[in-house]
Amino acid sequence: MGRTLSDLLRPEAVLVPLRAATAAEAVSALADLLPLTGPPEDRAALKAAVLAREAAGSTGIGTGIAIPHARWPKAEAPMMAAGLASTPIDFRSADGRPVSLIFLLAVPAADYAAHLKALAAVSRLGSDKALLRKLLRASTPGELHSLVAGVPL
Repeated sequence: MGRTLSDLLRPEAVLVPLRAATAAEAVSALADLLPLTGPPEDRAALKAAVLAREAAGSTGIGTGIAIPHARWPKAEAPMMAAGLASTPIDFRSADGRPVSLIFLLAVPAADYAAHLKALAAVSRLGSDKALLRKLLRASTPGELHSLVAGVPL
């Protein structure tokens, strides 16, 4: 069987509801869920890298989805956290709409292929209208995780 988003997204790295008023708060809350093993400074550096990428250009891809991300030298493998915002957040999205689904992605700095595959997989969620409706109605972390777990990478 091929790889799926469940290879990147652990059930304990899903937050429903995600309580954040800004993109920076959402990034911080989701980064706190990633399975990092280094010192606290590593988590702060990852948050700064994701926010720097966000400042360079919005990761709000439209249809209510944002994919804040960074290539990060301390990541040993691609990893993801996901959240469903309790109140939509302004991510300066391409379609001008606020975001409810946020997928934070951290990948090894040199692994361009994994980075692109993960971004493409999450981007496809927005094109499946039935799945998108289910995602936006998820009421628990487990429900959100199970909905995205089988999406192929």
